[in-house]
Amino acid sequence: MIDRQPAKTLPTIEGFLLFLINPFFRYWWAALTGCASILAVYITPSSGITLNGATMMSVTFVAFALVFLTLSVLNQGWQLYMGRLVGLQVTSFERNRDMPEGWVFVLVGGIDLAVGTVIDIHKKTGAAEVPFSLVRIASRNSRGAYQATPIGKINPTHIKEHSAGGLRPEDLIVRTSVDLQRIKEVVNDLG
Repeated sequence: MIDRQPAKTLPTIEGFLLFLINPFFRYWWAALTGCASILAVYITPSSGITLNGATMMSVTFVAFALVFLTLSVLNQGWQLYMGRLVGLQVTSFERNRDMPEGWVFVLVGGIDLAVGTVIDIHKKTGAAEVPFSLVRIASRNSRGAYQATPIGKINPTHIKEHSAGGLRPEDLIVRTSVDLQRIKEVVNDLG
């Protein structure tokens, strides 16, 4: 199978800084310049420290720019943090005659995995989680989602449940770390 992944660019400091401040210039620039202009007229003191209008406008503009830039960085940082917590999720799994294994799992998430990586998929049954399938990342599709194929056989009970429509992708949990005992179980089933 040929892996047709889109070419990735290496992360750079410039790219990171642009990522952080992009929402600032995209969303808040109009509000920032409007507020700075209007507040400069009303905040300029008539007595005490005397600043001309241009200086007061510049100070107000810089103060608001720093506030909005701080909020922008916090917002982008929160989105990155939440994206990393999501992990991988199964969005679909189905029979596929084009795959030698007969099944394909489609996975999405905020984790970058190499083709060939082995991950473990478990099924929720009430409060418990039972092993479903050990899978290998085979490729990425045109939308950037991972396509994985099972290693070994899937339990016939799970296949019947899937055929009857009782097993949904939301019922499956992806674990990126695989326990050695789990690998031994799958190897014993293969032999």
